[in-house]
Parts: sequence; structure tokens; C-alpha cells
Amino acid sequence: MAASSRNNSGFTLVEILLYISFYGLVMALLIPCAEGIIKVDNRLEMEGFCQRLAAEVTALQQAALWGAGLQNKLTVDLDQQCYYVYREGKIVKKVRLQEIGQGSLYFYSPNTSIIRFSAEGAPQVYFSVLIKNRRQPQLVKKFEVQPVTGRVVISEIK
Repeated sequence: MAASSRNNSGFTLVEILLYISFYGLVMALLIPCAEGIIKVDNRLEMEGFCQRLAAEVTALQQAALWGAGLQNKLTVDLDQQCYYVYREGKIVKKVRLQEIGQGSLYFYSPNTSIIRFSAEGAPQVYFSVLIKNRRQPQLVKKFEVQPVTGRVVISEIK
């Protein structure tokens, strides 16, 4: 009698179930880690933008101290979600949040939309704007330039 030969190419049902359960377990462990990483990424994105905006304001203040006229200013535009930097009365920089990769951030509720400094480096008006994150709505930063000193303060709103 001829021995019957079986073709054993392929996976058994038990092997497939083991693979599926193994990958399910790995995913169950990784998803909470991924959510934490996304939250940290959102926070770092906002911190980086606030530092960039603070550098712009500090540069304007330094220019005022070195004798630049009141033609230098920074304005925030809520409609276009951008800010403009003026030097000598001309726009030298337009920074849109979408274009610099900060599309999840947006300006919200400015106290005033224009900041300019006197020859002594003091802001002419109190400047404050809230910055929010679309992906993490509870993450809100308050960016303000303190009157008299011109010190930039970035605080988290709870």
C-alpha cells in the first residue's frame, strides 16, 4: 500500500489564534503609551511656539531700547491665525500657524492685538493672548507681556 502524504503547507487554526492574541496583547500595551506620547508632543509643540513668540517680542523690545522708533510692532490676527512683525512701519514677517506646522494651535481671546515698546523698553499697552490646542482642548497657555517691565510671562491655564 502506498503511504498517503499530507501537504502541511499553511497555518493551523490554533497558530492563527495564537498570533492574533499575541498581537492584540502587544497593541493593548502600546496604545496607552502612544496616547501619552501624543499628549507630550502637543505640550512640546505649544511650548516651542510660545518660546518663538517670546523671542519675537524680546527682539522688538531690544530694538526699541536701541533707538528704533515706534514703527516696530507685533500684531496678532485672530481671523487668519497669524502674527505680523513690523519694522520701520513695514511688514517684515507674517507667521501663520498652519504654515509653520503649528496647525493644531490657535490664538484665542486677545486682550489687545498690538504690542509696541517705548524708548525705555516698556510696552505701550498690556498685551495678552490665549493659545489653545485643537487636539488637546484642556491645554491652554496664556502669553502676556507685563506692563512697565515688558517681561514675557507664559503660564498654563487650568
